[in-house]
Amino acid sequence: MKKALSLIFILVSAGLLTGGFLVFDRYRKNPEQVFPYPYEFQAQATTIKLDSPILITGDRMGAYFAKFSTELASAISVNLAKPIKIQSLAKNGHGLHRTLHELRSLVQWPQILIYQGASEEFQELKFKPENANIIKKNFALYKDDRIETALILYPWLSRLVYEPHSRIKLEETPSLLVDVPESDYLARLETELLLFEQQLIQLVNLSKDRNSLLILTTTPLNLDIAPRKVCEFTSTIDMEKDLSDINEELSANNPKAAYARSSKLIELYAGNAQLFFTHGQISYRLGLVDEAKKAMLQATAFDCEPWRATEVYNSIIRKVARNHQVILFDFSKLLENEWNKNTTFFDELYPQNLYYDKGMKQLGLVIKQILKL
Repeated sequence: MKKALSLIFILVSAGLLTGGFLVFDRYRKNPEQVFPYPYEFQAQATTIKLDSPILITGDRMGAYFAKFSTELASAISVNLAKPIKIQSLAKNGHGLHRTLHELRSLVQWPQILIYQGASEEFQELKFKPENANIIKKNFALYKDDRIETALILYPWLSRLVYEPHSRIKLEETPSLLVDVPESDYLARLETELLLFEQQLIQLVNLSKDRNSLLILTTTPLNLDIAPRKVCEFTSTIDMEKDLSDINEELSANNPKAAYARSSKLIELYAGNAQLFFTHGQISYRLGLVDEAKKAMLQATAFDCEPWRATEVYNSIIRKVARNHQVILFDFSKLLENEWNKNTTFFDELYPQNLYYDKGMKQLGLVIKQILKL
C-alpha cells in the first residue's frame, strides 16, 4: 500500500513539475502583448510632435496623395482667413504595421487622420510563413471578446494565452523585398490579409482612444494594366489553348464569340488573373461596362505578383469602415466611375492629377462638414 501511495505521489509530482515547466517555458517564450503581433520592432519610433490638425498617413500611395494636400487645404479653408494646415507622415515602403508603429510615437494625435495605403503590404517580410497556422490561431483567440477583455485588464496573461512562435525583428528602416516568388506569395497571402484587416481595426480603435477622427480611403487601381503573373495552379494547357483562341477571335473582330467563350471559362478557372482581364477587355468592347469593371477588378485580386494594392485590400477597407462606423472616402470608386470616359491614370500606379484635384475637393467638403467650417 505504501509503495502504491509513493508511486502515485511520484507520478503526481512529476506531472506537476512537467506541467509547471511547460507553463514557465510558454511564459518565457511569449512577449507581453495584447495584440498578437508576429513581429517586433527593435526600437521605439522617434517621438513626433505635430503642428497641424490634419494628418495624412500610409505608404507610397499616401505619400503621393499628400502632394495634393494644398488642394485639400484650399477646399477646406474656403471663407477662412488662414488656410488650414495639413501634415503627412506617409512614406514609401511603409506598410500598415509601420504606420501604426509611427503613430504610437505621436505626442498628440491630430484632429483628423487620413489613411491612404495598402499597396506595399508584401514588400517587407514581417512574419515567418511556417508560423502561419499559429498566427491564425492566436488571432482567433484575440478575437474572442472575453479573452480580449482579460488581456486588456491583465496583459501578462498574453504570455500564457498565445501559442509561442519565433518573431521577425524589424529594424528602424524597412528592408524591402525586390521580388516575391509565387510560392512565397501564396504561403503568405492568407496571413497578410488577416494582418492587414486586424491592423486596420487597431488603427480604428487607436483613433477612437485618442479622440482623432479617422478617414479611411480606398486605393485607386488602374484597370487598364494587365496582371503581371498568373498563378501556375490556375492554368492548364487546355485553358491556355482556349485563351489563345479567344485572342484570335478578338483579332478577327469577333468579340461576341470571344465573350461567349470567356464567360464559360471564368466559371471553370475562377482564379486565373489573365483570363479575367481578357474577359474584362471583351466586355468593354461590347459596351458591358459594369461587367468589364468587375472582371478587371477580379484580375487585380488574382494577380500572383503583389506589386500594388488590389480589390481585395479595398474590400477589406470598405468592410472595416462599414463595420466600425468609420468615414470612408472611396477614391478607387471615383476612378472606376470615370474609367470608361477618360484616361484616368498617367502610369501603372498613380491617377491623373485632375482626379486627385477632384478627389481633394470632394474630401474637403466632407471635412468642412465635420469641422463645421
